[in-house]
Amino acid sequence: MPYVWWQSEYDLQCHAFSLDQANGTRTYYEAVCEHSVPDERVSRAQAGALCTDCLIKIGTELPDVRWRA
Repeated sequence: MPYVWWQSEYDLQCHAFSLDQANGTRTYYEAVCEHSVPDERVSRAQAGALCTDCLIKIGTELPDVRWRA
């Protein structure tokens, strides 16, 4: 499943959200690590440190080359 990496304004980390959540408006978004964020507190940008739990759960599907070592 494809993912988008968005920043939570709660912990300022970039979490992996399933791509099906990217379409339309939702009240809450739930990350792979089960971190949930209301619509008004999610920044649809790849900013901040990547969430370690999300990385572990999705493996090597990193957002883009700037996150790869």
